[in-house]
Amino acid sequence: MASYYLNEAAIDLPERTFDDKTIHGLEAKLPGDKTLGVFVHRRAVEGDKNLRELVDEHVRLNQQRLMGFTVIEDARAAVGGEPGVVLRTRWRIEKRELCQLQAHVVREGQHMVFAVSGPLDERAACDETFDSLLSTLTWRTD
Repeated sequence: MASYYLNEAAIDLPERTFDDKTIHGLEAKLPGDKTLGVFVHRRAVEGDKNLRELVDEHVRLNQQRLMGFTVIEDARAAVGGEPGVVLRTRWRIEKRELCQLQAHVVREGQHMVFAVSGPLDERAACDETFDSLLSTLTWRTD
């Protein structure tokens, strides 16, 4: 049996290969019925893809599913002490413009994406949340 641990529980599953594609989503209310989202997505690195290839693939997927998805900034940066890529992006839903900051890192064979999204006019709240996320990110060792 393979054991999988969640914050609230642990489960055992039959001996099969399961890929961990965990997504965590958090939301905070902003003024004017707006929301700020924090997302963490993890998936196994397929083949021998490097971080840049994984980031480019992620961008292409976002361009296909999000209207007007555009990368505004793309920079190398440390993410939890590991080499990473940080993106500033924007897109539209209906008539609203949204911004998103993404931090990409590969750790222990997993492509991790940490993202903060919100309305473009709440960019300061997005920046503050993303900066806090990056400056406090530590890796669990248990």
